[in-house]
Amino acid sequence: MAIPTRKVIITPEQFRYIRLFHDMLGVKPKDVVEDNEENRLIFVVERGDLGRAVGRGGRKLKTMKKLLRGDLDKNIEVVEFDDTPEGFIQNLLSPARVPVIRITKQNNETIAIAYVVEQDKSVAIGKNGRRIKRARLLAKRWYDIDNIKIATWTNSIS
Repeated sequence: MAIPTRKVIITPEQFRYIRLFHDMLGVKPKDVVEDNEENRLIFVVERGDLGRAVGRGGRKLKTMKKLLRGDLDKNIEVVEFDDTPEGFIQNLLSPARVPVIRITKQNNETIAIAYVVEQDKSVAIGKNGRRIKRARLLAKRWYDIDNIKIATWTNSIS
């Protein structure tokens, strides 16, 4: 099922965050989402820009967080975009290993089922569900996917 990307609207506040990120890290993000529930900003960078944005060992990102600690009391996360919803969801659930993602329609909703290597299931969900919440938020924003479900991967799935 081919799912096109959606047009994402950037608010003036988001544009300010994008400029700040670009000025501090030298990488222009494609998007930023403010997740107030989890007290974080999630930046989306183009494919191939993740390493340049965070720096070796996360050094550049850690420096940005320190500099903004007083001004911006939010955690900062960076994820890499992908032109396919499957690839984007894999990036959003990283570092969990996700060999297969199936996208289906169920009751007028688009559902992605991410088959995760059994040992990585808790990694895909994240502490207190933070990683899966992030994946759901951004998959909805970019690909209009209503929900992401985690399933355990077995080699017999075809």
